[in-house]
Amino acid sequence: MPDIKLICFDLDDTLWSTKQVMMEAEKQAFALLTQRAAVIAEYYDMMSLFQARVKKWKQLTADQPQLKYQVSQLRRQSLSLVLQDHNFNQAEAEQLSDDIFQCFMHWRHKPVYFEHTGETLAQLSEQYQLAAITNGNACSKRLGLDKYFTLHISAEDLGIGKPEPEPFEQTLKHFNVRAEEALHIGDNPSDDVWGAQQAGLYTIWYNPNNKPWEESEYTASLEVDQLNKIPAAVERLQANLQMKS
Repeated sequence: MPDIKLICFDLDDTLWSTKQVMMEAEKQAFALLTQRAAVIAEYYDMMSLFQARVKKWKQLTADQPQLKYQVSQLRRQSLSLVLQDHNFNQAEAEQLSDDIFQCFMHWRHKPVYFEHTGETLAQLSEQYQLAAITNGNACSKRLGLDKYFTLHISAEDLGIGKPEPEPFEQTLKHFNVRAEEALHIGDNPSDDVWGAQQAGLYTIWYNPNNKPWEESEYTASLEVDQLNKIPAAVERLQANLQMKS
């Protein structure tokens, strides 16, 4: 049985709280938007604008299914369409939505990391190759996490995301490792556990809130409730694999 050589990580809700960072980013972006377009504040608060954008988002993906994983493009286009509903011409709306998106992304990349994130990644990177696989638009390099992750695979760049096998297969191909030599860690049972297992990888479910496992047709190889428990869990998995060989 081969040893684990590659460890892949999900990002959002695995290394930080998505809700926390996104709420701050939305807050900052909305503040800038209402400064630049006072008419928006006459019609929306932050949550009602979000709902209006989601409606546009759904229309865009219904008309153009290939946009499903293009979250940055959808964010910009949905706001542009809302602005055009309020008498901005297309060029003005697109420029303003781009500016607001840049503000959003600035704050999107200021997460509060879960406890032990840095030390866990540093410890693992001494022994294993590490990669990030995300359906979101956070960038490892912009976050400074490229000192740990030597590959960043995003659904936006690939055009398809988890739980489809392509992101995992592309990662394996990049490192020239077999699926049974790789492990994926994430919080989402479907995207991270089922998706990785369908591609042949071992899995660790990151479950900080100790939720019950509700899936009956598959289960993670291991489960941890704290990031600093991952190195020991990987060693345990390695030991179990060697016993079977």
